[in-house]
Amino acid sequence: MKRIALMLAIVMLLSVLSSCEILFPSIDPGNGDDEPKLVEREMLFDRNFEKGIKISNLNSHQVGYTWWTYGATGADEPFWSLGQYCDLSSTRANYDSTKNDLSLGNELFDIPAYGIEGVDGDYFTLTNESGSKYISVNTKTGEYNLIVDTTKEYINQETGKPVVRKNGEDWVHMIMQQTPGVVYLDQVESFIMELDFTITENIEYDNSIGASQFQWIFSVHDKASVLNDYMWFNVTLFDNRYEVFPGTQLYDGGKADATGKFIYAPTGEEILPESKGKIEVGKTYHVKIDLKEYMKTAFDLAQSKGALSESEWKNMAVNGFNIGWEVSNLAKVGVKIENMSLRVVEYEK
Repeated sequence: MKRIALMLAIVMLLSVLSSCEILFPSIDPGNGDDEPKLVEREMLFDRNFEKGIKISNLNSHQVGYTWWTYGATGADEPFWSLGQYCDLSSTRANYDSTKNDLSLGNELFDIPAYGIEGVDGDYFTLTNESGSKYISVNTKTGEYNLIVDTTKEYINQETGKPVVRKNGEDWVHMIMQQTPGVVYLDQVESFIMELDFTITENIEYDNSIGASQFQWIFSVHDKASVLNDYMWFNVTLFDNRYEVFPGTQLYDGGKADATGKFIYAPTGEEILPESKGKIEVGKTYHVKIDLKEYMKTAFDLAQSKGALSESEWKNMAVNGFNIGWEVSNLAKVGVKIENMSLRVVEYEK
């Protein structure tokens, strides 16, 4: 009898428990909310250039800047700078480099104005007296244009006739620069560069020395190095010497202020597989590359060639870049750049 009563009690208890869900709350076996999430983060500041651009002087050895803020006053310091390096006054007799200078005046420090500002529709424009350099910026869309005409700079100023550069002479730079923040490559899943670009003109007058190159160049530093050792990683988007850019593995040289650091550049086919690396004037190309693995390849190759001998991959980081023209031949070239982005993909912290 006691056994029957006990069994009935157990049955009744189970019945009660089954109807009382509150006694057995649901336990989440793990829906992934606590798992680290991958997030994508834009690295570039002021992608539309609304805060203006700092314009360098011509001397790459002692760089100074004036601000181009499209006529606004009291603005914050621009995130972007334009390097317009090339001063031929030290190598050419009676050469007046100020005619090639885009720098703007500063009344406070009594700095003369050489750059010529203007407005062309939605674009703010800046050029120089000689007409060798031109930049236009659309602050609504972030599009910008860079034009270089070295036939107006590599000249005998007394006769006005073009004179090709000599080995070791300065060459014209028109490069946009920014320091967006340190990216340790070993700590991110991806490091993505993206842009649309159009070579708007390419007129070659003399290629006996030099070239016209449009590149996005990164400095990759060993942050643990007491000597601040680094290498260059170049994304060469156009080089007039090649139908398809063959890639680069060499040491920086060619002029007095060359860094002597290792340079690596992927091939044109790697950068633009859809066109097989070929570039046509007037055609717009979209580039999107995960740079991390390319930079690891560059690092390994640099070490195999004697560079960065004391460095480790875990200490290599990107913290600056420039993008634009280096024109060392006699040529007139232009590029339109749109939708420029530099992003990291990493686990949320």
